[in-house]
Amino acid sequence: MPNEADGTALPDNPETERAIAEGMAAGDTEAVMRAVANSEVVVPQAAVTPGDEAPDGSLSLPVIEQDGTQYVPVFTSEASMSKGAPELSEAVAVSAAELGANWPSDDLWLAVNPGTEEGLTLPPDAVKSLPVYADDPE
Repeated sequence: MPNEADGTALPDNPETERAIAEGMAAGDTEAVMRAVANSEVVVPQAAVTPGDEAPDGSLSLPVIEQDGTQYVPVFTSEASMSKGAPELSEAVAVSAAELGANWPSDDLWLAVNPGTEEGLTLPPDAVKSLPVYADDPE
């Protein structure tokens, strides 16, 4: 499945998925945050109807609600998206740290790999802190 934004392939992040799973198993929140922050995530995109296009440079974030909490679902790979949400077909890849830096609301949580065994949720304050956990480019 190509990246809707530019036609490139979506990320395949087995290292990220392994690091998240190992961090969760060890109860190491910092390792989980670092793994998420340093990854590209796949953000599902709804089919856009004419006139509803997002402004250039912006991203349309899907929102799902469960038990009164709103989540933005993202996936660490195309394979995870296919497993967790097989009904989704369009997506774009973005830096998780950049997504956190531009998080739009204190009411939205981030659901990473929802619908899979490796799924986890991050509250808004943790999402906004993702840039802190990202490796500094040299």
